[in-house]
Amino acid sequence: MPASSRALLPLLGLFGVAASLGAGHVCARVAFTHGVSVLTAATARSLLAAALLLALLRLQRTPVLPLPREFPRTLLLGVLIAGQTAMIQVAVALLPVTIALLVFYTYPFFTGLASILLGSERFSWRLAATLLAAFVGLALVLGVSLQPVHPLGIAAALGASVAFTAAVVLSQRLAPGLGAPLRTFFMLATAATIFVAVAAATAAVGLPPAGAGALGLAGLAVFYAAGIIGFFLLLPMLGPVQATVVLNLEPVIVATLAWAALGEALTPPQVLGAVTVVGAVMLFQLTGKR
Repeated sequence: MPASSRALLPLLGLFGVAASLGAGHVCARVAFTHGVSVLTAATARSLLAAALLLALLRLQRTPVLPLPREFPRTLLLGVLIAGQTAMIQVAVALLPVTIALLVFYTYPFFTGLASILLGSERFSWRLAATLLAAFVGLALVLGVSLQPVHPLGIAAALGASVAFTAAVVLSQRLAPGLGAPLRTFFMLATAATIFVAVAAATAAVGLPPAGAGALGLAGLAVFYAAGIIGFFLLLPMLGPVQATVVLNLEPVIVATLAWAALGEALTPPQVLGAVTVVGAVMLFQLTGKR
């Protein structure tokens, strides 16, 4: 396979990741509408992701035990992912969902800034312009309007953004000696353990009856697991900045799928915002260094 084709495959995979995570959000909306709790959803998707990665490691004949020397560092990554999940749910509970998501999607900015400060990325006006255009496009897609907001909700959304940024930027730095599948397994298994412990302590997890709620829960678990696994496996190939720039497509995919599957009409400003985001991401990729 030509080198150019090999370089393109991770990028195409990341587009698939954005689509999978977007589909997971649409399934989550269905699940929550039919009585599935946030803790049930978080527990189910984390357990499935960890189980799928364990199966992948078994197929690769990669041993999980004895625990490697760098294992304790991966615990921090799991705590960050669990914290990001919890804080974004707090934000959604306290804020209009569009504002919560827009604040959360500051993580590409934080990722770019952290990468520059850590010396793994150089500042460029190309990157700055891409992030600004994508953020404006997301504001249009999400239909954000100026209105009073809950300060704690804003803090939670920013906290979720910072936590995800830290997990993305520190993933390879904390455990460079581990392969991406093993490192990601320990991270997601830690997050799953946290949610299982909370569920056991609160007895707040329950499976919905067969029907739309069960299908929504299954869909969000499968799509989230595929998306989050794919993202962290592709991350070492693309780097934090390029990976998070492409993930700006996720809300656009959510809006498009919600229109197609749930009949939620897109307004002209939303269409313009979607075109802006897609154009910014594609231009960033096409004008990148080869």
